[in-house]
Amino acid sequence: MKNKQYDDDVREFIALQNGVFLVVSTDALFNKNLRSTLLRHLTIKDECVHNIATTEQLPKNIKQLRAKSHKILVFIERELNGRNTSDIIRYLKNDFANDLFVVVLTTEVERDKLVLLHELGADNIITKPISADTMIEKIAFTVKPRGQLGEFMDKGRQCLEMGDALEAAKIARQVLDMKSNSPSGLLLMGDALRAMGKKDEALRAYTQAEKGARLFLDPLKKIAELHHEEGNTTEEIKFLERLDKLSPLNVDRKVDIGTGYIKLGDTDKAKAAFDMAVRIATKEALDAVSRVTQTIAMRCMESAPELSEQYLRQSLNTRKNMLDRSDIETFNRLGLMLRRQGKWQEAIAEYRKALKISPDDPGLYYNISMAYTEGRQYIEAYQYLDRSLSLNPDLWKNGEAVCYNIATVYRRYGKKDPAVDYLKKALEINPGYEKAKSLLQEMGAGR
Repeated sequence: MKNKQYDDDVREFIALQNGVFLVVSTDALFNKNLRSTLLRHLTIKDECVHNIATTEQLPKNIKQLRAKSHKILVFIERELNGRNTSDIIRYLKNDFANDLFVVVLTTEVERDKLVLLHELGADNIITKPISADTMIEKIAFTVKPRGQLGEFMDKGRQCLEMGDALEAAKIARQVLDMKSNSPSGLLLMGDALRAMGKKDEALRAYTQAEKGARLFLDPLKKIAELHHEEGNTTEEIKFLERLDKLSPLNVDRKVDIGTGYIKLGDTDKAKAAFDMAVRIATKEALDAVSRVTQTIAMRCMESAPELSEQYLRQSLNTRKNMLDRSDIETFNRLGLMLRRQGKWQEAIAEYRKALKISPDDPGLYYNISMAYTEGRQYIEAYQYLDRSLSLNPDLWKNGEAVCYNIATVYRRYGKKDPAVDYLKKALEINPGYEKAKSLLQEMGAGR
């Protein structure tokens, strides 16, 4: 059975390769799930799981585990304690390339961020939350020896590391005999030819590898490196820019592109590349600060709304030159905090700022309507609610409280029939909703 094979692959990693898991995370739920998955599903004692909460402890822990001849699989958060771990992932893959696997833990993120993680060397990515079966499958795909083809590739790489390019080329030929046009085989062949000084032939192998794998970034990197070595700056930039389109969040590459344009004397294009590198690096740093301030705001929400408001404002101010749709939720939370304090006019001011970023967001128009209702400005409340419902007629499906709020605005504006309709919708969702029942009675429309 397929699942049984995955189970066996993970057991073999632990039993035959002396495998261990090093978890760099403060997520107690993930740690618990990993341990219970090993114990309940695979009957493996969780003593093979080691936990650390900061990246500073990583080198020491890896050294200790390697001293005991362990094969290590590192689970590491994409963001830990408010900091992006890209540099740590790059360090792990550069310094321990063949000695450990790296699996990055993340929540839902954009495709560009996932591509960057793979480019940095992540062997796999886990999007949380994750089921036990999927976790086993992910671990199995990460640690399982890749059959005969994979063994040849590992042997070829070892030959290259030991300086035996001729033997590496022979092994690459064997790989290509087994699977013609294998991108990995062609890449190995290119590396061997390059090590032998046969740069034109290496370039042909890399180019062939790139054609066979659209999202395989390594061939493009090798081609760019070759052109760099040969001083072909125009060609180097061409391939760096192709890489940039595939993985646009790599700051170092943008710096390399800018450096290339400086060499060519094109300072305008160089400045554009450098500015973009600075922008991405700045955004990463500001995102981290914003995350910390939002966490604080959430903790203060119930007991100290004034403090929550302060930190939500700080979160938005931190990113004021880089606000985008991902910040709408922060504006909504800030508006809610202000309304809880009776500051409905200030709430509206924040919602209006959010509308500049997302002008067709029905939730924002609804929230403005609610704020005007709290300020007893019923004409404005009706106008904004009408706009919200024209953008999303199914808004009422968000729950009985939303239905009730919509009904209240209609009633205040003198539109009895739609108010009754929305109160009935509230009772369809929750037949026991007392607020809707009593308002229907008050309006003489009880059921």
